[in-house]
Formats: sequence, structure tokens, C-alpha cells
Amino acid sequence: MATRKSEDNERLIDRDLTALAREGRLTAAHGMDGAVTEVLGLLARGGKHPLLSGEPGVGKSALVQEVARRITEGRVDAELSSARMVEVSVANILARSTQRQAAETFEELLEWLQRHPCPIVYIRDLPAVIGGPLAPVAFRALRTGTPRFIFETEPKRVQELLRADESFAERLHLVPLHEPPTERARWILHRVAEEQERELHLPIDPAACDLALRLASKFLLAQRLPRKAIELLKETAAEAAGGAKDRVGPEDVLTRFCATTRLPRFVVDDAMALDLDETERFFGERLLGQTDAVQAVLRSVALLKAGLNDPRRPLGVFLFAGPTGVGKTQLAKLLAEYLFGSPDRLVRLNMADFPNDGDESVPFGAAWAPAIETKRGELTALLEGKVFTVLLLDEFEKAARSVHDRFLQLFDEGTFVNGAGETISCNNTVIVATSNVGSEVYREPSIGFVGSRRAEELIVEVDRRIADAFRPEFLNRFDAICHFQPLSKVEIRKIAQREVGRVLEREGIRARGLDVEVTPGVVDLLVERGYSPQFGARYLQREIEKTLTAALAVEIARKPLRPGTPVRVETRPGNKVVAVAEIAPSPREETARLALPTEKSVSAVKRRLDKKSLLAEMDRLVGRARALAVSANRPRLEERRAELLASTQAPNLWDDPQRAASTLRAFRSVEAQLNELDRLEERSTFARRLVREAKGEAQLASAAKQVEEVAREVQMAEVLGTSGDMDQGDEALVDICASETSEGQAAWVQELASMYLGWAERRGYEALAVAEAEEPFRVVVRVMGPGAYGYLSGEAGLHRRIEEEKRQRAYVRVHRGGPVEELKHLDVDGREVRRHEGTFVNRVKTEVTVRDETSGRVMTLAGAGELEEMKDIASRVVRGQGGSGTAEEARRYHLGRSARVEDPRTGAGTPRVKDVLRGELDLFIAAWISRPPLGGPTPTS
Repeated sequence: MATRKSEDNERLIDRDLTALAREGRLTAAHGMDGAVTEVLGLLARGGKHPLLSGEPGVGKSALVQEVARRITEGRVDAELSSARMVEVSVANILARSTQRQAAETFEELLEWLQRHPCPIVYIRDLPAVIGGPLAPVAFRALRTGTPRFIFETEPKRVQELLRADESFAERLHLVPLHEPPTERARWILHRVAEEQERELHLPIDPAACDLALRLASKFLLAQRLPRKAIELLKETAAEAAGGAKDRVGPEDVLTRFCATTRLPRFVVDDAMALDLDETERFFGERLLGQTDAVQAVLRSVALLKAGLNDPRRPLGVFLFAGPTGVGKTQLAKLLAEYLFGSPDRLVRLNMADFPNDGDESVPFGAAWAPAIETKRGELTALLEGKVFTVLLLDEFEKAARSVHDRFLQLFDEGTFVNGAGETISCNNTVIVATSNVGSEVYREPSIGFVGSRRAEELIVEVDRRIADAFRPEFLNRFDAICHFQPLSKVEIRKIAQREVGRVLEREGIRARGLDVEVTPGVVDLLVERGYSPQFGARYLQREIEKTLTAALAVEIARKPLRPGTPVRVETRPGNKVVAVAEIAPSPREETARLALPTEKSVSAVKRRLDKKSLLAEMDRLVGRARALAVSANRPRLEERRAELLASTQAPNLWDDPQRAASTLRAFRSVEAQLNELDRLEERSTFARRLVREAKGEAQLASAAKQVEEVAREVQMAEVLGTSGDMDQGDEALVDICASETSEGQAAWVQELASMYLGWAERRGYEALAVAEAEEPFRVVVRVMGPGAYGYLSGEAGLHRRIEEEKRQRAYVRVHRGGPVEELKHLDVDGREVRRHEGTFVNRVKTEVTVRDETSGRVMTLAGAGELEEMKDIASRVVRGQGGSGTAEEARRYHLGRSARVEDPRTGAGTPRVKDVLRGELDLFIAAWISRPPLGGPTPTS
């Protein structure tokens, strides 16, 4: 019974901090010696219990972990030398039982912990204790002094907690923790970087630390230092380790930050200048006729880019004023797309829903409400989880004055407190309030479509009416009042033409290959019906659907139409819009000649197929591509990806950096396999669509080329999957070395290197010349992508170039990527050299010499990588010299009259020498992978 009771109490403990510290699983807290010493002193003396106060991220949890570490390391007073520190969650206890049982459970837990000589209980959710069923138990324990407690809370709750009970407050000692200043945070971040370097064996540039701090400080305004910068640096380092990078630099931090926040690169990267002309074109092409409003928005974008915006306020607060249907909401969506990467980052609140005093409790929450959702309010729900967003407050003038008053704090400070007492940060938010106040100025009968002649006078009158509608202290909170003016007939027509063009791009028209013409009379009718000075272009889209789209739908559905059929949309008497298809005579049969590999042989069979047969061929290829996903057990791969993704998002992932790196590597591998399956299916369906939409023999012949490539891709994937070579590695080092130093050898080595780089580019793989040598000429190309080593392993051997009397020879060796596991017999020495342009490598900065004691080989390679990376590459290249198969002739390249390329090992060949040297190697790779076993029959050609 006692054992069972002990197990029950152990389950109530969230974390045994001293046990974790003994296992080395708690990280050190940097820059907090004073606060740690103060807390240890309070715990040693007893009588008073520390109450840690600070915003999330300033280091409260880090301080407690440091206390646990020092206890286990013996760096404490004798009173604490045998202490056991545990973390207990009050919410966990309350969730397990009724209120009465919860108090009994908590009391039993404290009594059980007191069996240890010096128990210390860390409670993070102190507000859940005060005023709840556990309060009497906690107060009694505080008075007795055993166990000793460490509490934690946010600064805004301190006074509330201390006023809750006088005797309780007397037993607490407040330890305030503040966000460190920038220089202190920088020092802390560099100490964390040193720890990461030791754990991951991966150098971290000081510039990477500085950039992580700057990005976190500039953009992650709702979070606090040092945690927000530390997390960015740790995530970047783990990703770099998972990607087998040789060091962590500023570029890695920048890439990770953009991927995490989804901010466009130009907003984040100071090295990228803001092209104001391009920015103006982006907005101007999508929002016609609103030059002044676009200019006001551009000024805000420039402030953000320059880092001159006030970090204590929202990124921008605008009032968009103007008539209905002229683009106010559209500009808000464009801001979300341009600044934050997607129009989905716009959230919308209709202020007309809050016309009465007291309605402010709906958006901002009501403290008296019984439900937590009502306490928190609609605005909190809209913004939750959205770090960067545009908040659109529609029809702002229709909200009550009391509602406006609640927005004053948000506009001014970038934060608000909801009914649940939570502080919601909007410092990374652009706030746009729209208003129709003053728009009646534009609706005077004598004005109609407004031109530029009276624009200034009209704006002055609109400003006067806005000043009457809103109080001065409210208008002063806006960074700019953007005036939207009625659209001219020219602008409305441009909008109508753009929307008509979008209709003609819809799938139902493109899939049928119809040639649709919309007459000018139809556009005139759409402009007349879809626009009014009172409602702007709001109803234009609806009119297009009702008039143009409906007419097209009737004609398309009425009878089958051949691809390329002309369809004319025109007006008839009575302003009726109709679509009329011109039925053309049946065209002569179109055919295309193409070479397709058979399913049982790598040899291509030349065939002439009509469009119907070509579509049938593509249907078979699409089916084979999908069958590959089945044979690869795609559902299991997706499950595995989901599992690994969940692991990467676990809160304790970064506690073990090596495990984090391993998890990220596994995730990348599975992700690459799924991407390869997706790429193959997408290419197949794209080629099928090209065949289906082809008009005339020229287009059909072009589509046939795509079919040839897809057929080769599918066959390669099939044979690679059957052979199991896909599992042999996603990185390959292709070592190309001239057989001698005679004239022309360097050019031949360069041609072969370009061939492999071209092949990688065609497949979407990463590839780069990473090392080189002279006498004889040599270049090492690194290729990274799914199954790279499996695809390229058959390239090993002698490659001969034959042109009349000229002969060039080069040996190709293919090695798996990654570091060499065994260096016992290798003597590796390296140094940095003056940077210069190499023969094959763009920028040489390091040189490595490797001596193999077992074979006596010595090789010196120069490259652009860091020393450790170059040592790994050179060691692998030296180890792979003289391997089996490298002396075998792999390929002959005949140039001149009888131009051809042939592989004497498999019999594969093609007369397209230039295409092969550009990287079209799939014929030879497929032939090698699908070769019969040693001793089996020779492949037929």
C-alpha cells in the first residue's frame, strides 16, 4: 500500500529538477548570478519563500534550473547540500479530482515530500493556488516552513497576489527579474553559442549570434529577451547540424527566421535594398486609381524596412477614408501579402456590430463573464497565434464611443488587456481602420465620376467631416489618414478587363482549350451595371458572374466543344449577353514522333502517335507514377513525416541537441522522398495536360518531348526503387580526374563537371564544385538530392572523348557524402590561403593535404569550404582512389561525323552528344541501374 501511495505522489510531480540536473539535462543560466545567489540565500535561511516576478522569457525558469544545478554540484550552503527540488503543477492536481479531494491530495503530497531532508517545491502557477481549494494547505505549509517553496508569476499579478492574504504576503520575498539590456543579452547569447558548439561540434559565427539578437529584438516584439534570441539561435544550430553544415553563419539565422515567421526576405535582410519603384508597382498594379493611399502605405513600409518604426507601438495605424467599393479592404489585403507573405494574414472585425455603449466587452472581453471565451473576447481569439498580421477594423465610425476609447490604448501602446487579465501584444500588427465618413461629398449630383480638377477641395471637406466625427486625441493616434477617391471610368474599365481576364483563365475554359473572345460592348455593359458613384466597384464581380460567366457556362454545357473552338461573347438587343461557339470542321489527325523506353528495356522505341494515343500513353505513365507512391508505402512515409514533425515541435527537443539534429536529419530524408514522389506525379500530370491542350502538330510535338522525359523519369524511379539504390544516400561526391596532363585535359574535366552540374539542375538537386587540384587536373562536384548516390554510382569509370585524331580521357569516381568514419591511417593537414579564383571552383580559400599511410597516396585539394569540411572531402576522395570499377570504361563520347555517346557496359547509346554533355544522363543511368546481375544476360539495345 505504501509503495502504491508513493507511486501516486510521484505522478503528481511534473519534474524532479535535481534528478534532471544530475543527469546533465538542465542548461546553465547565464548572467543571473545575483538573482541565483539571492534565491539560494532565501532557501538556506528559511522563513521567507522566493516569489519570482517577470515577463515570460526573461529567465525565471532558467534561474530555477540553475538553482537545481548548483545544489547537485555542491555549490550551495550546507543546509541545501542534500535538497531535492521538484516542480509541481497546481492545474494538474485540480484536474485529477474534485476540489475537496484536490486539497487532500496536495496536503498528502507535501507530507510525502517532507520525508526528504530538505524538499523544495517549485510552483509556476501561483495564481491558481490563491482563492482556490489549495490555498489553506499552501498557507499552512508556508507558516511551518517545510517544505520550502519557489513561486513564479507575472509582474501584473504581483500586487493582486500579495493582497490576497496578509500572512501569506509576509512569508514571500519578491525577486523581480527584468528583460536584460541589449549588451547583456548579447553576452548571454554568446555563452549559449559556446555551449551549442560543444554539444553539436559545430562552429557558430559571432555574427550569427548578433543577427539572432537583432532580428529577435526588431521583429519579435511580443516576446522577451533573452529567450526569444536563444530559441532562434538554438533552432538554427540544430537545423544546420541536421543539414550536415560545417558551421552556423548569419545566412543560416536569416533563412531560419524567414521560414519560421514567413516574413519576406526583403523585409528582414538589411543587405536587400527596398526597391520603392517595384513596391509602388506591386500596389499600383493591383489597386487602381488610389495613388495617395498607396504613397502613405509606402512610407510605412520604408519605416519598417529602415528599422525606424517605434517598437512600443503597432507597425502602423492607418485610417482608410473614402466611399464604398474603391479598394480600402483590397489595400489592407495587399499590405498583408506584401509585408507578411500572404493575404491570409489579415484578420477582420466589423465595427458596425458594436454600436452601443457597453459593446466593448464583446471585442475586448468581459471580466464578469462565466465562460473563458467571453472573458477573453473576440479580438483575442482573432489575434491568437498570429505573430505578424494586419488587423482590419471595418466601418470604424459605426462603433460606439466607449468602443473607440478601448482602442486608444491599442493604437498608442500596441497592447491591450482583455477581460481575462491577459495582455495581448499587437506590436507586430498593422492596424487599418476604414471609414465612410465624408464619402457623401463625392456623391453630389454635379460631380458624377470625379476627376482631378477638384480633388484637393474635396479632400479638405472630407477631412473637416472626419474631424467632426472623431475626437482629436483619437485622430492623433493614426500614422496617416489615407484618402480613397471615387474611381474614374478609365479605372473602372481597367478593373473590369482584369476581372474578365481572370474568368477566362478558369479551369473549365483552359481544360477545354477554348479560344474565347469578349467584345468591347460586353465590357462596356459590365462597367455600366457593375459600378455606381455610390457603391464603387463593389458589385462589379457579382455582375461579371451573373452576366459573362453565366453566358459562357450555358454555351459550354449545351454541346461538346473541340479544343481550340472559337467562342465569342457579345451583346444582343435588350442588353442581353450571349456566348456563341463557332463549330469548326474536324481537323486532320495530328501526330507526333517520339522515342519511348519500353517497360522491360532501357532501349527507346521510336513511335508516331496521334493525340488520342499519346493521351493513353500519358494515362499509363501517370498510373505508373502513382504506383511508385504505393510501392514506397506513401501513407507510412506521411505518418513518419508527421511523427518527426511533431518531434521537432516538442518543447524539450532542444534539451538534447544531438537528438534534435538526428530528428531533423530523419525528417529531411523522409520529406525528400515524399517531395520526389510528388515531383514525379506533378511532372506526369503536367505533361498529360500539355498533350490534352496541344493545338496543332507543333504544340503536340513540343508536348511529346515532355512525354519522353517523363517516361524516362518514371522508368528510372522504377528501376532505382527495385534495385534498392535509393537508400544508398542523398549525397554524392563526384571526383573527376584527368588521366594525364596533356593539352585539352582541363577542358575535358570541365565539360564532365558541367555535365553533372547540368544533370543535378534538371532534377532540382543542389550541386556545386567544391574542390580542385592540378597536375593532373581534378575537380570534385558535390550533388545533394534524394537517391543521388544511387543514381550516380554507375558513372564511375573511364570517360573517353574521341574527336578525329584527338583523344581525352578522365576517370570518374563516385563517393558517398558525409565525414569519413575511420581516419586511423590518414594524415590530414590543412590551412587557409589567400582567396583567389580557381580553375574550376569560383573562390578558393582553403587547402588540404591528405596522406594515406596504407597506400602511400598523397593528394592536395583546394576549395571554397571551411577547413573541417575540406578535410572531410579530401579524406573521402583519397580513400576512394583505386576502388573497384574505376578503371573500367564507362562511356565513350564520339564527336564529329558519327556523333554518338555509348556505354560499352550496358549497350545504351544516343547520337545526341551535346544534350548528354548538358546533363541528359537519364538514359545511361537507367541502363546501369536496370542492368542484369553479374553473369546474367547482356541488355539488348
